[in-house]
Amino acid sequence: FFHHYFRSIQHLDSKNNGDINHTQYDEESFMQWRKDIGLEIANLPALYSLSWWWDTVYNSDHVKIDKLTIRENSTGLSNDTTKHQQIHRQILSEIGIPRNITYIHIHKCGGTSVQGALWIRSRRIRNYELQIQAERNMDINQKNLLHHFSLQMRSDVHSYKHSYGGGSAEKKEQWDKKRWSHIQAIANQQSSSSDLILTTSNFPIFTIVRDPFERFFSAIQQVMHYNTDFRDKCLHDAPRLTWWKSSRKIKEEEELARLKTIECAIDEMENNHFRGDVHLLPMSSHFRLLDEDTFNSGDDYGGEEGAKHLAVSVFSMKDIGDILFHISGSVKGNNKETSIIHARDRSNEEYATSSILAKLSMSDCTEEMLEKLCELYHVDVALMKWLGYRGKAVQRCSL
Repeated sequence: FFHHYFRSIQHLDSKNNGDINHTQYDEESFMQWRKDIGLEIANLPALYSLSWWWDTVYNSDHVKIDKLTIRENSTGLSNDTTKHQQIHRQILSEIGIPRNITYIHIHKCGGTSVQGALWIRSRRIRNYELQIQAERNMDINQKNLLHHFSLQMRSDVHSYKHSYGGGSAEKKEQWDKKRWSHIQAIANQQSSSSDLILTTSNFPIFTIVRDPFERFFSAIQQVMHYNTDFRDKCLHDAPRLTWWKSSRKIKEEEELARLKTIECAIDEMENNHFRGDVHLLPMSSHFRLLDEDTFNSGDDYGGEEGAKHLAVSVFSMKDIGDILFHISGSVKGNNKETSIIHARDRSNEEYATSSILAKLSMSDCTEEMLEKLCELYHVDVALMKWLGYRGKAVQRCSL
């Protein structure tokens, strides 16, 4: 995508300058372009990975037996490779989720809800005792062989975070090595074609993107919740209710407060490069697992060469409900299990820092403000269009 986007910017600038044959950027311009869209920031997205396995085997009398017994004595499983594949297929068909699935956390795109869904699924798997049925061998002399056994499933969710900011150098290095190893493991599994199981489950990795305008309004709500300087500077709070004000007057004052809040936030981002906040920076800046130096050379992390490209599934935030139910394995309507979904939604006045922040929307913006947002999030609009997703920002902003 970045190659595509950079070429489009290159072509547009050349056209505006009247030099349609100009195809090269100087180094200074290239680095400025990277900085403008946030690719120079030290923060890289966190990864959350759910994995499952089995560690205890029981026979038909629910007596604990050794794992090797399955390999040596189970009927209907012809050799070790086939045994592994058949057991894995049965587990996969019952559990319904790959044995390792990784989520890339892009800020303000449902990340907290996805993490909650992963934990719900992991807890469900941990409580599962899976029944495995092998084909019964008709030879009565093999009556001691296993025809039926059960597996106690295990599961966990691991986080892989990039170290930046404070902390010891040793701790940072440990975190980065752990994260690098996980990324490399996924790349190796994705490129493998020798194992049928690996090619079908393929260690999927996914992320979620969001309409840039909607993400911006959500980001303002969150950043003003914890950043008092930003809040004090830009939040125009709700008008005071008095007996002599008409409902129409109150509505007009609330609309003006929302407009002034958004206008100030846009000016702050223009003048201070998104305030350096990962929630306000374009989501495209999180669309990378490694920084450039680590990507080109993995020697510092035990790799013989640079990282491989990964196949990543990219979903739209508008489908977040279906995504969460699929990941968690929950039943729609089960409020007890799915209470984590949108648990801290700051567009809900119950959790919002201000009633004004809870109601921010595109309709509160002037045409000039929308134009500025299109410019600030130009790369995100291009990304959504490149992925084939539509939305308010793609419809409104000309590329």
